[in-house]
Amino acid sequence: MLKEILRFEFSYRKNRPATYIYFGILFILCFAASTSKYVSFEGVAGGQIKENSPFFLTTMTIIMTFFMTFICSAIMGVAVLRDFEHKMESLVFSTTVCKFDYLIGRFLGSFIVMVLVYSSIWLALMLGFSIGEYLPWEPSWEGKKMLPFDAWSFLQPFIYWGITNIFIQGAIFFAAGALSRSTIVIYTQGIVLFVLYQITNTILSDIENKTVAALLDPFCYRTFQIYTEYWTPAQKNALLVPFEGIMLWNRVIWCSFALLILIITYFSFSYNVVRNSLFKKKAVKEEKSAFQPDSIRIPVVHQFSGFGTNLKQLWKESVFYTKMIVREIPFIAIIFVGLADLTISSFYFDEMYGTSSYPITANVIGLLNNFDLYFLIIVVFYSGEIIWKERVTNMHLIIDATPVPDWVNLFAKFVGLLIIYISLLLILILSGILIQASHGYFNFEISLYFKALFTNTLIFLVLYTLLSFFVQVMGNNKFVGFAMMFVFFLVTFFLGASGIQHPLFSFGSGSLRDYSDMNKYGHFITRFSWLKFYWLAFVAFLFILAVVFSVRGSEAVMKTRLRVGKLRLTRPILTIGIFSFIAFIAAGCYVFYNTNRLNEYETREEGEDKQVAYEKALKKFEHLPQPKIIDVNLKVEIYPQTRNFTAEGYFWLKNKTEKPLADVHIQNDMEHKMKIDYLKFDNGAKENKAHSKFGYIIYTLNKPLAPDDSVKMSFKTQFETKGFVATGGNTDVVYNGTFFNNMYFPTIGYNNSYEINDDDTRRKKKLPEKERMMEQNNPVGLSQSLFGDDADYIRFEMVIGTDKDQTAIAPGYLQKTWDENNRKYFHYKMDVSMCNFYSIVSAKYEVKKDKWKDVNLEIYYNKGHEYNLDKMMASMKASFDYFSKNFTPYQYRQMRIMEFPRYAEFAQSFANTVPFSEGIGFIQKVADPKEDIDMPYYVTAHELGHQWWGHQVAEANVKGNAMLSETQAQYSALMVMKHAVTPEMMQKFLKYELNRYLQGRATERKKEQPLNMVEGQGYIHYQKGSLVMFALQDYIGEEKVNLALRNFLADWQYPGPDSKNKRYPTSNDLLKYFKAQTPDSLKNIITDMFETITLFENKVEKVAYKPLKDKTFEVKITTTNEKFRADSSGNEAPIAINDWIDVGVYGTDKNGDDKLLYLKKHKVTQKNNTFTIIVKEEPKKAGIDPINKLIDRHAEDNTKAAEESEGI
Repeated sequence: MLKEILRFEFSYRKNRPATYIYFGILFILCFAASTSKYVSFEGVAGGQIKENSPFFLTTMTIIMTFFMTFICSAIMGVAVLRDFEHKMESLVFSTTVCKFDYLIGRFLGSFIVMVLVYSSIWLALMLGFSIGEYLPWEPSWEGKKMLPFDAWSFLQPFIYWGITNIFIQGAIFFAAGALSRSTIVIYTQGIVLFVLYQITNTILSDIENKTVAALLDPFCYRTFQIYTEYWTPAQKNALLVPFEGIMLWNRVIWCSFALLILIITYFSFSYNVVRNSLFKKKAVKEEKSAFQPDSIRIPVVHQFSGFGTNLKQLWKESVFYTKMIVREIPFIAIIFVGLADLTISSFYFDEMYGTSSYPITANVIGLLNNFDLYFLIIVVFYSGEIIWKERVTNMHLIIDATPVPDWVNLFAKFVGLLIIYISLLLILILSGILIQASHGYFNFEISLYFKALFTNTLIFLVLYTLLSFFVQVMGNNKFVGFAMMFVFFLVTFFLGASGIQHPLFSFGSGSLRDYSDMNKYGHFITRFSWLKFYWLAFVAFLFILAVVFSVRGSEAVMKTRLRVGKLRLTRPILTIGIFSFIAFIAAGCYVFYNTNRLNEYETREEGEDKQVAYEKALKKFEHLPQPKIIDVNLKVEIYPQTRNFTAEGYFWLKNKTEKPLADVHIQNDMEHKMKIDYLKFDNGAKENKAHSKFGYIIYTLNKPLAPDDSVKMSFKTQFETKGFVATGGNTDVVYNGTFFNNMYFPTIGYNNSYEINDDDTRRKKKLPEKERMMEQNNPVGLSQSLFGDDADYIRFEMVIGTDKDQTAIAPGYLQKTWDENNRKYFHYKMDVSMCNFYSIVSAKYEVKKDKWKDVNLEIYYNKGHEYNLDKMMASMKASFDYFSKNFTPYQYRQMRIMEFPRYAEFAQSFANTVPFSEGIGFIQKVADPKEDIDMPYYVTAHELGHQWWGHQVAEANVKGNAMLSETQAQYSALMVMKHAVTPEMMQKFLKYELNRYLQGRATERKKEQPLNMVEGQGYIHYQKGSLVMFALQDYIGEEKVNLALRNFLADWQYPGPDSKNKRYPTSNDLLKYFKAQTPDSLKNIITDMFETITLFENKVEKVAYKPLKDKTFEVKITTTNEKFRADSSGNEAPIAINDWIDVGVYGTDKNGDDKLLYLKKHKVTQKNNTFTIIVKEEPKKAGIDPINKLIDRHAEDNTKAAEESEGI
């Protein structure tokens, strides 16, 4: 009978319209993904990675089987459940069909249908990439050279990963439906699977957990990401993901689990009409007694009506619905799983290099927001369940006949859910407090919990609940309602992708953004309030419609509902409906007035078009000779409470060219909508406003500026906040913690940062590909510093006015401070020339002061953020000690660190000032110096390093420039940290740097460059830079590296056209100094590390040891060693290895931690090698390049546990 059951199940599904709808949904989504010009997959396709690459096709296959689990649940979950819902189980179970045939037949029939439905994935992708170029619209890859067609690239991911995902999910859903006989339980299993995926994502913040995360992911998506995380674009374009390693083990584990689930289902399934129970009920003994009628007194019935009675009915029903939901096992399971997810996440949240932050309330609220996913599941599913509860239990005719107004029942269901939401929010607050307490943090800020969760989260729940109510009522079918909600989410996504992003059209829009201890919720409250009011009015109107059109009784056709609905339009209902609609329109108008009238609203497409127009109109002026700023004198008035500021003063401009200059080109800041009140030259000039729409004005001087002559340019500019914007919003000028730099002020000449940089976007806009930076021999680039072509070094003076309770800070020394007109003023002046790179900061500060020699050290911080002040102060002292001793003396008499809000997470070094985000230094928790990397200490040292690398030596604006500033700042910080922590901690830090470099090169969109040619690629100049410089000092010696840097500074300090070298230095200039200190036998490391992309594959095959008679131990280490050279796309070729590589042996100290017993370089000249080492203590493990100084994609196999063996 197995064959007949299978055939019946297949035929049933074949004849169901839903099957073809599911096929169509998947087909349309995948076809759209492969042909739409709006859908892009950053990091997965684009740039060098072709859209039809095996990597992209595998990603799409796994993602679609991941996110479309609802299809699997709808087909596999009800295969057995359907018989019970249709009351057919008694008939089926009484036939000759055995349990095995029944269950396996149902499963296989549904599984085959699932495979056929999901085959739409590869069919749609194959069709899309085959005919995409012939469609009437342009796909995202239009004009791009694609890979040759290969059918196996489409089929292999589906066979290996798609079908296994279907089998695993199908087994779980099939078991849930067969054993629970409950629809909601089936859906709950999908939630559990998704949570497992979420957990793998959470624990990956610690790179030590990669293997565990890879094996735990039931969908294999995280496994796939981990397996391919270091694949270069060339490999992603060429290689299919093999069925091996962690990919194979993940599938073996989860397919075995699925098989086990099916076996358990077979033995647990009750093939009887009456289900077996785990607990037998005791038989009730009937007592026979003679019937003796009693006289009954009929009670007097008092009828009550009116609004008061309706409120009592409302409350009674609300409590009933609340109890009904909270008693359901699936609901409890969702809450339990959600809280478990939060608990696990609490151990990893807000990590930076494996070091977490203090669980301040703002951080914990961010963690609790992860529960929104579970809230959304509850909203969608239980709003459907509660709307349809009476009809599912066939009680609707009785209840509908009761004397209860139409609105009471529906509103009671909403209130019942609202009670649940409020209860869950209170539970979340308690969970947050417990998380804080478990981490030893007791500043709970209860009021902040309530502000965040009972505004943002509760409104989110209300909006989606009322929307779901409306959808369920109008759909008039629970599952149609669920499908409509899914379509709603899908449409919302595609609307956003297609450029329709205005908050008036994005349901539920309006976010409070992240809470900052400095600026609280700041100015975001205004936009949040109006947008939430707008959407609340909208859903209130939808709710009135739901009341009007709700089904009462047995008549469910729309014609009848329309007729009955007219009768329900009572005065109160009509009044509320009209008021809601008017409020919705009025709020929408006010929002539109703010976003589109007071402010300029641009879609992404419009913004790109403006960039294109800017480039086409003004590119011709890019290298036009212009005067340079030599003197800056400004008065800046900051008004924090209105978020405005003005800047008035003058620049002195000097003609450093050899010819007179008649025109001065001024670029006003377009990004921040700065307004110039006036701009004039002391000898007069005529304005040419032909390009004023770009903020670009050409001034023709009345008298051309002669070579070496100067002209004074006076101006006043202002930043004005008007209402609120549609999305984003300025976070530089805020109530408390303003921080902006000189890019807000007028600049000289064409600004190429306004151009579109991405080559794919440029191709769509018919623009040529753009080189990221100028070549190193370009004379224009050599005459400009990294800070731009506006200036070389400048004289600087600034007066800042701000609120009386704030402190304003700019580079330079404080000349005086005074109060005037209930405001506070600060006068700063620099006594030496500095780079044309300065900041303005204003906030309510506490200050910690100290001294290093005669240098004043100050940290301006937000009260309550005292956690790491001592670490940062110690880092400043250690940095000045090291840098002044090994490089050159510090050029200033002070150093100030100023905290700014966490809207951005970076620190930035200006002349003797370092604005430092509260998110990366002030609240990092370094709990255990043996386990936690001290990031506040390191980042402080890095930023102080820039006082040398960037300020004493500013590099040329050409390829490789960041190797001088960022890479050397990395090296400087590494050396400070090296002398403060253990070698094991340095190894841990370098492991993170290696991981980030390898991940960065895997997502390179243009081309990977060697370090000496880096083009603003952070993963190269930061992460690879750290690895390279640490290895260099290890090979040639720290003193030699420092001598090279000291000599370089002596020759290139304060460079530029006015210096002795007549230009700015390049990375190749610095390499000459490194080469001069490198022995001839090690010259190859300069080539490998700086001038090429070189990688190693060092692997330990075996570590064996034996004790010797003199109580020492002989350790034999067997390794394989290979060396590769890669091009800019990641194509690799093996090269001969002839390198000195560390061999290390570790023992165990008294605390059980690793203890380095031996570390020495050995010459490696072949692939297979054996090293014999004698150590004085028993070895625990050993390896080749154990501290990860070389770039190795599989650093985890560099060491191996030692095994005792007499036969070595």
